[in-house]
Amino acid sequence: MLPRFLQRLAARLTGSAPPPEPPAKGAAATSTSTLKKGDVLAYRNANAWRAVWVLEVDPWPDGTSVAHCLSYQQLDEKPTLESLKHAEVLIWHSPIDADGVSQGSELIGNRQPAEDDLVGFAEYLKLTDFPRYLELMGQDGQEIVRQANAHYLRGNELCEQGRKEEGIAEYDAAVELFPLFFEAIDNRAFTRMELGNFQEALDDFEQSLQVNPDGEAAFFSKGECLMRLGELAAAEAIFAEGMERFPGKKALFGEFLGRVRAQQRSGNK
Repeated sequence: MLPRFLQRLAARLTGSAPPPEPPAKGAAATSTSTLKKGDVLAYRNANAWRAVWVLEVDPWPDGTSVAHCLSYQQLDEKPTLESLKHAEVLIWHSPIDADGVSQGSELIGNRQPAEDDLVGFAEYLKLTDFPRYLELMGQDGQEIVRQANAHYLRGNELCEQGRKEEGIAEYDAAVELFPLFFEAIDNRAFTRMELGNFQEALDDFEQSLQVNPDGEAAFFSKGECLMRLGELAAAEAIFAEGMERFPGKKALFGEFLGRVRAQQRSGNK
């Protein structure tokens, strides 16, 4: 049976995530861009040229737009739609203010991207807008969640058997399929802690907290990893913050706050 978290996610994967937050207040206002999906723009730079391909244009709530762009390596000659088919890609995806992309550019044509051209954009969506990623790739969200959960459960079994590296590989597979699966990220991190790989575990807990900022266990364990790595000031800050953020675990955070401060005092002697 799917964990409750996965049941909730699977139930809403057929929907669409909200657009990204608008730029910070006070940012300069810009007019709505006339960029279109597929536009290819060229820029003259001294004795060289550069080009970007607009893979998609998304509107912002304030009326401006963001362009999802593929950028090419610098070119010696003015690019054409045909020459860019053979040009080397510099960056497969970067989200850029649409009006900023337009400035100083020359439109050299429009070509609609194929699936192979969208690998960078797809990876971006996979991490930021999973329902839209599934729609773009034509994948079944329910099936993706089912497969990810199967890897997760297999990882749990392997770790219980002491086959921890194999368990980590299963957690890797679960997260690769479903980047929002913070339970799999957490279990991978705990397993790495058991193996003494505290830096890798710390990276995992930070990834987990990006997905689930209120993860109590991940937040506490981030502090423990920092303490094990000798980053005592950073660990102290985590445990002190945890006492305020998670009152139900105030005693535990307080205990480790005392431990890390004791280590600091002994290190200063």
